[in-house]
Amino acid sequence: MSAAMELGLTDNWRARRIDVREDWSMDARRDVPDRSDDTSWEGFESFETAPWEPPEGWEDTIAGEVDSIQVVNHGAANMEFDPATLATHELFEKKTGIEIEAVEIGVDQANLKEQQFLGSQKSQPQMFNVDGTLMPLLVQQGLLEVTDPLYSEDVFSAYVETLPQTVRWGIDSSREGTHTYGYPNILEGTVGNLRPDLVESQGIDPSRFEGEWTWDLLEETMQAFEGTDVFGHAYYAGTPTYLFISYRQHLYQQGANMVADDGTVRVDTEPSRRVLRKFREWRDKGWVPSDVITYTEGDLIDLFLSGKLAYANAFSDFVPRSLNEYEAGSEYQVVVPPAATAGPDPQQAGVTAPNATAVNPFADPAEKLVALMYGDLRLSYPSQWWEFTYEGNMTYLKQVYDDSSEADFVQFGDIIGDSIERGKIELFPQMQSIFQRIADPFQKAITGDLSPEEATTQAQTFIDSVLSQ
Repeated sequence: MSAAMELGLTDNWRARRIDVREDWSMDARRDVPDRSDDTSWEGFESFETAPWEPPEGWEDTIAGEVDSIQVVNHGAANMEFDPATLATHELFEKKTGIEIEAVEIGVDQANLKEQQFLGSQKSQPQMFNVDGTLMPLLVQQGLLEVTDPLYSEDVFSAYVETLPQTVRWGIDSSREGTHTYGYPNILEGTVGNLRPDLVESQGIDPSRFEGEWTWDLLEETMQAFEGTDVFGHAYYAGTPTYLFISYRQHLYQQGANMVADDGTVRVDTEPSRRVLRKFREWRDKGWVPSDVITYTEGDLIDLFLSGKLAYANAFSDFVPRSLNEYEAGSEYQVVVPPAATAGPDPQQAGVTAPNATAVNPFADPAEKLVALMYGDLRLSYPSQWWEFTYEGNMTYLKQVYDDSSEADFVQFGDIIGDSIERGKIELFPQMQSIFQRIADPFQKAITGDLSPEEATTQAQTFIDSVLSQ
């Protein structure tokens, strides 16, 4: 990595990665491809004037010998399915002459395939898009290259907290100390979705959901819809993935965590039991559909878009779907999720779901250097702008939320940004397998087949065994 350090990727990082936005006019940014007709960004002003340049002198390093590099991409990196990634790939090739070849893998297969690729210690592909839940396991096993040349300590101040939580680790079995192991790819996060017209029809002022609000108003809303064919609220608990999105969101709203200060994973806690008690209470009272125990995101979307749900916490891809169905402001509003009314530190919070790009430690040194240059572009304003304003993903870069809102690029952009900045993520080894195993007792606690105490005790016993803590 000595060549990378010599490039000075963090020298004047703010001016080079972010402040260049001042030279990128809003009019130019609006000239973008039509996803249904175009296959490339070339020729469009948003792309042709995008202000990113690779670090000076890179051609004179070993990176100048590289013609192409591969990245494992979750799905197709094309205009239809992943247009912001396509823009970033095309911009990198335009500025460096180095082609980014996307190796497409289905999302459901990605984690297993990536572990197999890296476990084989082959030099290609050189980069991998890695789900956040897999990051700690790969880092712990020494299967990811460090990306420290991209970051100085002050770099993280420009990005949402989810970025360092995803890429910075001190658990690498092959290295001492804390290092970084990747850079931004995709970011999702939960926001509050409100039907102002529906809550107003039940005598609740929609303005009460703006700014600070708590579970008290959430429960008042649920109760207000008793005896109607509309539910005030719903959560999803149908699969381990969705159950633990709902669970963690309500845990974080109490100011609690799964990972304790000593690094151990703890679910046998009062805040954890409070989540399960609330989920059961709301279901038993008929305040949420009894079928929430089978719900995934699609069920929640269907309920909301059919006019049968007044409020839901859901990932931000909920927003454009809702705006296609309802009038912004009068019929649909994005709000920051509520705070709990109990817990160690009640706060308005959501859940973020990050996906990073990591570097193959077995790649050729020249190709590793190119991968870091690509990371520099991924951290840049243009790449993050396209992710949020064009593709509809969240952005890791705080400035994009403010700019897009001021320029009316994204409806509710400022509120979405506020929600994402309040979002939390906790990542730990074997996270997915733990969720798979402890989902059963947690679901039984929601249906009343186990008490919250029994469920969390069973779950904690399993976690302690798996993590040897």
